[in-house]
Amino acid sequence: MRVDLNVSDLNTSNIQQFGSIIILDHNSHIIGISENALQDLKIHHIENVLDCSLRSLGSTIFGKHTNKIHRLLENIRDQIIPRQIIPIKLADKRVYLKLSLHDKQIFIEWEEQFKKHTSAEKINEFSFLLDNIQSNNWDLVCHAINRILHFDHVFVVKIDETGYSHVVAEDTTDGKHYYRNMEFSKSFMPNEVFPFYSMCSYRYSPNLKHINQKFYTNEQDFKLLESQLAPIPELHQIFLSEKEVVSALFFSIHIDGNFWGLLVAHHGKEKNIDLQQRKLCTFAIQNATSKYESYLKQNLLERNEILKTTEVDLKIDLLKSKSVNCALLKHMDIIMNMVNADGFALFNQGDVCLHGICPTKSQLYEIIAFIQAHTEKSLFKDNNFRDTHGSKIQGKLPFAGLMYLKVGLLNDQILIWFRKESGSTVLNLHLNQLSTEQNKPRIAITESINQDIAKSWNDIEINFVLTLNQILKESIVSKIKEKQQWNEQVVASNNELEMLTFTLSHDLKNPLSILKMGLQFLQNSKDVLNTVALQKWYSNLIASTESIEDIINNVVSLSQHKGSTLSKEPIPMAYNLQQIFNDSTLLDKNKSCEVEYGKLLPIWAEKSALYQIFSNLISNSIKYSTNSSTATLYIHSYFEEGQVCYLIQDNGIGIPKENLSQIFEIFKRGSNVKDIEGTGVGLSLVKRIMERLGGSVKIESEVNKGTTVYLYFPVVEDFPPSMLAD
Repeated sequence: MRVDLNVSDLNTSNIQQFGSIIILDHNSHIIGISENALQDLKIHHIENVLDCSLRSLGSTIFGKHTNKIHRLLENIRDQIIPRQIIPIKLADKRVYLKLSLHDKQIFIEWEEQFKKHTSAEKINEFSFLLDNIQSNNWDLVCHAINRILHFDHVFVVKIDETGYSHVVAEDTTDGKHYYRNMEFSKSFMPNEVFPFYSMCSYRYSPNLKHINQKFYTNEQDFKLLESQLAPIPELHQIFLSEKEVVSALFFSIHIDGNFWGLLVAHHGKEKNIDLQQRKLCTFAIQNATSKYESYLKQNLLERNEILKTTEVDLKIDLLKSKSVNCALLKHMDIIMNMVNADGFALFNQGDVCLHGICPTKSQLYEIIAFIQAHTEKSLFKDNNFRDTHGSKIQGKLPFAGLMYLKVGLLNDQILIWFRKESGSTVLNLHLNQLSTEQNKPRIAITESINQDIAKSWNDIEINFVLTLNQILKESIVSKIKEKQQWNEQVVASNNELEMLTFTLSHDLKNPLSILKMGLQFLQNSKDVLNTVALQKWYSNLIASTESIEDIINNVVSLSQHKGSTLSKEPIPMAYNLQQIFNDSTLLDKNKSCEVEYGKLLPIWAEKSALYQIFSNLISNSIKYSTNSSTATLYIHSYFEEGQVCYLIQDNGIGIPKENLSQIFEIFKRGSNVKDIEGTGVGLSLVKRIMERLGGSVKIESEVNKGTTVYLYFPVVEDFPPSMLAD
């Protein structure tokens, strides 16, 4: 029998039909009551209930249980006990009475009891299943739950930080898989529905079509989320209706206190699940969750042990190596594997080393420029970078997600990890406009193959990256201090050499002044001397002046480099050589010169020293090939007897045979250079730097056929494999 009430002045909302609820304020006054509660208690006038004290109703509500229940309510109100569930007979029905406190409001709920007890056989069977559940086996959890529920579908959904929800396990009555490995799009779990599922251990709806019970209150904006009678979110109601689901259960899964996902049970018919069975399922899920947390912690301990070993090895190599980059190159494999990445890139002052599934070098430069333009954060991660930003990068990217780490405050040391796509089926939900036929919102469900979402980076992996960043920053600071100390020693040891250089410069500048004065004298005496004599004096004196100035500058350059100490690290050459060639063609104004590159191996050396060596040789090749119709250079390298050999070949004027034996002496030049500018210092400088690197240089040349220079660099130790990859 329905109750006819005058509720025009009250706030009402729809809740589920399967139970009853009364809500009290802190003073035990009734501030809310459901339609079923009014009917169960045979209350015909709501004004006799709302705002009344529960005690004033006497035994009208609870009969012979009144005193016991009032004592329990007082204990709950005073927070002596958090909640209580008792089976009693109420309104001629066996019910579960649930008492609980929520934000100073006391909830009194009851629902019908369908089973007096769970059989010992069922409990033993269930205990056996629980004992056999492995730490990371959610399929067995689904199976154990379904042995109690006997629903059509039971599956586990893990909610990722991307907003996507991934089905990781499933159990069905027909043995078929309907949702396994499927992903739900962000629209399936919007932020507003999270509190509904996360704040209770489970949510229950025996019949989704019965959400028509009225709840009455005189409070404004009353929230019923803490009650099991609260209806599930409208979006999910519509979705389940489209899937022809009538009965549903949602068990929340919390890992380390955080909402991790849901175990979901669907059934195509109305099905009442007794509270005992729901509690038993909750216990099973908590048991599985505890095992899973232990599994994660054990995994974290194991990875931490590996991390500690990696940290020690990396710190040792950072101390031994002359540069941070050199140490990182040795550990590219483990740095990539520690975060379960599919690719890893190391960017150091323009040089790039790639390992695994990576973009091209040109794409990497674009990616770095894009990230730096959009964020100043040292750590940046995006699991669907290709989908979100791929259109801004030239060419198709071979990865889906990335994690970017900038070491220090500058942009010259960057580490990037890459992950390929997950390639899963995604279920998309779209809420349509109101249907004119049924006057209710409908939902469009579409499936798509997602090729642009990578697996999320978890806390363990991010922790490794942050630890690595700290280690590298400490090492960089240490290297800077070492360099400062080295600079102080160099300054002290070069004082004497600098004094010698100053003296030499001063002694040569004196005759330079005399020559200039003589030149002025000759110019003033032009009327006395004939034209031929004057021109000869002018040419000789000016040429001498320019030569002396060149000598001063080049002797200073040689003396400054003589006292320096060259450290070595493995240096990739492709980028450096291209840069040197471009600079040289610009300086020598020979844009028509062409270059062909063979294999360009890395070199154990010091970067600035290599720049001096190759810039001198490439500049010479361009300068002495200007008379050729097509100036062409060929640069190639290969391994020879524990050394890396580089050859630089040109088609220039060549060097006369009689000059080859003296070509490395300072100020010596080929007799065929004619009016091509030069001082004869460049090759001498190259030879000295090569000797200080422990290497050697030789030249083969033939007049009008070109010159080939061979440079031999010792291999200090094996190069990292990634530097040798094509």
